[in-house]
Amino acid sequence: MKTRNLFLAATVILAIGASSAFAYGVKGSKHELIAGADANERAAANNELCVYCHTPHAANSEFKGAPIWNKPTPTNTSFQMYGTTLAGNTTESSVGDASKACLSCHDGVSGLNAVINGPGSGNYDPNGSYLGGTKRTMALVENLAIGMRNDLTNDHPIGIIYNPGDAGLKPIDTTLTNWGANKTIASLLRGPDKNRVECGSCHDPHNSDTGLFLRTNNAGSALCLGCHDK
Repeated sequence: MKTRNLFLAATVILAIGASSAFAYGVKGSKHELIAGADANERAAANNELCVYCHTPHAANSEFKGAPIWNKPTPTNTSFQMYGTTLAGNTTESSVGDASKACLSCHDGVSGLNAVINGPGSGNYDPNGSYLGGTKRTMALVENLAIGMRNDLTNDHPIGIIYNPGDAGLKPIDTTLTNWGANKTIASLLRGPDKNRVECGSCHDPHNSDTGLFLRTNNAGSALCLGCHDK
């Protein structure tokens, strides 16, 4: 009996530890969207942390930018892209799904609290609805609402194919250190062919350790030098 109780206790501790390890980067960070909600929105969200982006059931299966996605497919997609880089590479003409996931909040127009499947029974709407009934948007500050005015021309290119050698880019099998779960540059690339630089190549929305959700600390330009050989 003692052995069994010890096993159960250890299992509970491990489960709590795993849960904390998963949520630690979002809870207490700017991505804990429930923190800015009013009483009505909190009640509609059931005070849940993950519901703003993910749902275990009735997810948006048409959207390929993120798993078990709980937001309607973005309609605000006409962004002005970076264009041609100094290396002669050109960004895609439109934003890829992997970056649309970020811009579904960071465009400054879309509702932070827009979901298709709210907690509880009978709260599914494929067109999306606002938790609490009132649309809440991101503050129109340039370094937060990256896509405000639908202009991405002054930001790092996204939707661009990673071509080793261009702009000093390293081979995709280059080993990365202190990049969390990312062990090579290849693991940072996104898109249907896993060969494009998107928002998630540099940012991890679930890890705020760096303060800016960067995949590694950029002291000494370490983030940039992960890919660029300068």
